[in-house]
Amino acid sequence: MDEFDIVVIGGGPAGLSAAIEAQEKGASAVVLEAAGEAGGLTRSFEQDGYTFDCSGHLLHLSDPEAVALVERATSAEDWNRIDRDSVIYLENAFIPYPFQLHLAYAPERVRRECVELLPEEAPGYEDPELLNDFGSWITANLGDGIGRWFMVPYNEKLSTVPVGDLTCEWLGRFVPRPGIEEIRQGAAQKRTRQTGYNRSFLYPRQGGIATMSRGLARLVPNLVTGAPVTAVDTEARIVRSGDGREFSYRRAVVATQPLPELAAIVTPADERLERRRELRANSVTCVNVGVRDANPAFASHQWVYLPEERFASYRFGFYARFAESMAPPGREGMYVEVAHGPEAAEAEVVDAAIGDLLGAGVIDDRTAVETVLPVRIETAYVIHDRATSGARAALREALEERGIFAAGRYGNWEYSAMEDAIVGGMHATREALASGSAARR
Repeated sequence: MDEFDIVVIGGGPAGLSAAIEAQEKGASAVVLEAAGEAGGLTRSFEQDGYTFDCSGHLLHLSDPEAVALVERATSAEDWNRIDRDSVIYLENAFIPYPFQLHLAYAPERVRRECVELLPEEAPGYEDPELLNDFGSWITANLGDGIGRWFMVPYNEKLSTVPVGDLTCEWLGRFVPRPGIEEIRQGAAQKRTRQTGYNRSFLYPRQGGIATMSRGLARLVPNLVTGAPVTAVDTEARIVRSGDGREFSYRRAVVATQPLPELAAIVTPADERLERRRELRANSVTCVNVGVRDANPAFASHQWVYLPEERFASYRFGFYARFAESMAPPGREGMYVEVAHGPEAAEAEVVDAAIGDLLGAGVIDDRTAVETVLPVRIETAYVIHDRATSGARAALREALEERGIFAAGRYGNWEYSAMEDAIVGGMHATREALASGSAARR
């Protein structure tokens, strides 16, 4: 049996940064990764001359600790810095993102309805009476026009549930919050406003987003791949993997796998761990495709939002707009993202995704598709409903009492970005090393 101060479950950005932080603090750590290589959802794949990611993954860096670690793991020459050019495709019109600030680009009837149904005075984005109902939040702050044409259909397609089932807990920096007068100005005159956390971003020049995770993995001395974790025995302080190996820990566990899955494999039993059943998430299939003869009307846009019901996917994007190396010359490597429940059949999802490229006019016929690589993400977007906050808090309390510290998008059961995962992994290790709970038998 191998023994370490910390066992890290999951080799994505959060798990890798957690192990690196342990090493920095003089503690030994091992990372157990289920897949054949580290990276989690930041892996990349090569097929027929194209490079694909698990989905559209762009790096936004602002936290000094994340910046320092990425600079240590990679070199400045590895990255392109890119200004965002994303649009909403609605009734065959391209409307710059965010929709609510660029209504002048919308078809006239859409623009008019959105302006006419704006509230006279918005109650405020942090109004406590609205935070438990995202649908009411949209109506009160943006009006039913903006709700009807973009905010409601897009977010229902993305989350797979009605907006009235969602709270506003997940919004954070991810949803722009302009004032009513700003919206009116954007409806009266065509101009573009670059706003939001992702108005610029980094992407590797070669190798896809895996360039980052492979760089981080090189800094981890103990990395075990092909090792899905099947049990965490907190009395014996042993983590077991699917191949029968056991890893003993002296201090704590840092876990980045989905919180409900983690709670299901922890022993001894605790009734609080049963609250995992209250947590919900959707699934997403990222249908990666390589195409020829793409419509030049899309040539400048990096990714495109699809709020209309006629499209199954909620977004598609072009990898070569991030790095030319992602596709052969004269070709486009694309990702088409479809959110769905666990029962969705892959063949049907792929067919719908290619149908969306036809429907949007990106390609003229299916023969333009040269290669297809679907990547299914079983736990994709956390569904922040009214049960989420309480169940998550109870689970984390029960786990931390046993010396298990959650990190990352799925460990924390949240909507967050790669930078958050990197920083969160560091912080989880610090909490684990500072806590005395793991030493209790």
